[in-house]
Amino acid sequence: MTAPTRRRFDATWLPFGMMLGFVIGVGIGLSIIDNLLAGAAIGVLVGAGLGTLLGFRRGGGRGTEDEDAADEAFRREHGDPRPREHE
Repeated sequence: MTAPTRRRFDATWLPFGMMLGFVIGVGIGLSIIDNLLAGAAIGVLVGAGLGTLLGFRRGGGRGTEDEDAADEAFRREHGDPRPREHE
């Protein structure tokens, strides 16, 4: 299997969106709906959608090859980093 040239989806935004949605959903659930569990459930679903949208928007332009190339260039210039001793 060949390596993809770019990342289409950055999944690291999904948990952040779900957490934000949960917090906002609990707040809405307590103030507007007057039901904590319903507000939390709605917030998690909206947050998952928000995290998915952020993942598609932020993750589309960067490729793994860019990161690997930068790492290899640093190693060529500076050598491999030495293990850190206990301080």
